[in-house]
Amino acid sequence: MASIPGPKGSLVMLWAGEDPALHSSLLEELEAAGIPYIDKPTGGDEVALTADTLPIDWKARFGFEVAVPSSNFTVAEKILERLLNEEPVDMELSANDSAEPTTAEVKPSHLGATTCAVWSGSDEAQASFLSQALKENQIPVRVETHGGETTVFVPTEEETLAREIIREIVEGAPPA
Repeated sequence: MASIPGPKGSLVMLWAGEDPALHSSLLEELEAAGIPYIDKPTGGDEVALTADTLPIDWKARFGFEVAVPSSNFTVAEKILERLLNEEPVDMELSANDSAEPTTAEVKPSHLGATTCAVWSGSDEAQASFLSQALKENQIPVRVETHGGETTVFVPTEEETLAREIIREIVEGAPPA
């Protein structure tokens, strides 16, 4: 892909690599500076097949190659050097960006309202599974075990939805 048709002079390889962010930034900077370029994917040219079943290819199969006219090479090289010296953008998520709510986000008064019993049984594994399914649907859950009996409680306003979810799981039935 060429930035503008027909750059004058001989072409000189400016950069070849696999970094899509650097590639994009380089093309933007070359465009902004008015420097024509030729951009092509690496590995696009086919090599003749050999009898070797596991040939060692000397060229990468993915990446980019950017060439500029020799008359613009020094300016383009300075642009590339500046981009290479920039600190990479930090894409790491902070510890506070997790999808799970923290204890500060949970309102204790709402959890205290889990007074409606929606399931009771002796199978603690099933009670745990049901409570996790309700939590995945943003329904606050409280589980109590007395003796061999485990009971799952939800807020009164969530009773209908909670009972429907439990019915789907216990009976293996699709939503009504």
